[in-house]
Amino acid sequence: MINECENYELDLLLNVIEYRWGYDFRDYARGSIARRVKNVMSRHRIKYISDLIPLVLYDADFFQDMIGDFSITVTEMFRDPKVWNKIVTEVLPRLKSWPYFKIWHAACATGEEVWSMAILLKEAGLLERATIYATDFNDSALHQARKGTYLVKNMQAATRNYVKAGGQHSLSEYYMAQGDEVILDAELGKRIVWANHNLTTDRIFGEMNLIVCRNVLIYFAPNLQNNVLTLFTLSLSRGGFLCLGAKETLSFMGVKNCYIPLAINEKIWCRKNTIDFIDPATLTEQINSVAIEHPRHNPNGGIIAIGCSMGGAKALQAILSKLSPDFPLPIVITQHISPSKNSFLAEVLQRSCVLTVKDAEDGDRIKIGYVYVAPSDYHLVIEENATLTLSSQERKSYARPSIDVMFQSVANAYGEDAIGVVLTGANADGAEGLDAIRKAGGWALIEDPKTANTGFMPNAALCKAGADCVLPLKKIADALIDRAKTMQYQTTAQLPNNP
Repeated sequence: MINECENYELDLLLNVIEYRWGYDFRDYARGSIARRVKNVMSRHRIKYISDLIPLVLYDADFFQDMIGDFSITVTEMFRDPKVWNKIVTEVLPRLKSWPYFKIWHAACATGEEVWSMAILLKEAGLLERATIYATDFNDSALHQARKGTYLVKNMQAATRNYVKAGGQHSLSEYYMAQGDEVILDAELGKRIVWANHNLTTDRIFGEMNLIVCRNVLIYFAPNLQNNVLTLFTLSLSRGGFLCLGAKETLSFMGVKNCYIPLAINEKIWCRKNTIDFIDPATLTEQINSVAIEHPRHNPNGGIIAIGCSMGGAKALQAILSKLSPDFPLPIVITQHISPSKNSFLAEVLQRSCVLTVKDAEDGDRIKIGYVYVAPSDYHLVIEENATLTLSSQERKSYARPSIDVMFQSVANAYGEDAIGVVLTGANADGAEGLDAIRKAGGWALIEDPKTANTGFMPNAALCKAGADCVLPLKKIADALIDRAKTMQYQTTAQLPNNP
């Protein structure tokens, strides 16, 4: 427990953390966050909570170390095997009905449960149809999780859990021992997207079919629990599944009427097909961050719009070189180009692309099998009748052609059938436009800022718009191929049967 003066100090510290670094711990359970602050003080031999404030303000390394104490990293492979058995017997067979599906492990810590999910999906023959998003606000924990390296001494308990969970083989088939550690099979990690996401401050970033967040909400105060559960509910597809921890429940939460229990003892619920929130104010606030008013299945089909700047040519080549001649969507591209130079970008891209790459011309009709590149000193505008217009309107974000202009026109013309992609670049152009695509119901993919040639543009887009996918460059083409196939399936499924 902390005394009254320490309570005041703790308030000040949490406010400084939120204002300085954007991490909001003010609605964490008070006892839990106080214990973690005390742990930091003990490690660094600090007497008063207020003595942490200048360190948090001015010492970034100290703060990153401190954040590790605030993160909940207690986990293990196949933890609570009865829950995993229910996922195998009740949830995975239902996920199988989707041609492609997405799973979100929220607050994944060091990732043991994420790798557990990948193993069970592989055994069910579903791994290649899944994308697993694994998120946490602790970059250190994410780094460990991404490596898939764990202590040998933990594998005996993991093996027992795996068998009880319904594992079909030997767990040792999925890892290789190396000294006192094991390294999990890298093939399992190909369907996993690791990303930093803070449940207390960050927004919806995609529509999921299963969300797993176990033993995290118990550390939050009731108000924050409600906010996070609202985020999950709006992130779940109708008929999707939510899996919480052993001591967590929906019973007293504002979203409880949105779910029916699937396995109440294992804390798994199924999202209803209707929206029925007790707290309409919270719902309205959350829904305003995404769009629900948008056209469905544009008669012109779908489109991919890509924006990039510094380092963009190589990134575009890496993506376009992986596309096959029957790729089902047209592509429009804006890369920042100096107005005083002739652009040979289309010619360069054509060398590594089997699709037809051309400089966009005013009045071009958009066709599948083509890649259209914005020419120097003209904005590329996509019209609602699936034609292209070149505009000499004033610069936007100091650029002409502007990515924002192209993206916003794509959002207007294609709605939810638009895919927006932001690659490497050195300014914020594209952030507003990608936000417009997401608000129109479209799908947003951002190159991972940490691996991009220049991460400023992807970072700006993430801060402004969020994303459905954040991927390293080498995975972007595969994600676009998968998304294009999904859009084809959805469109075909809604066509009337032939008489």
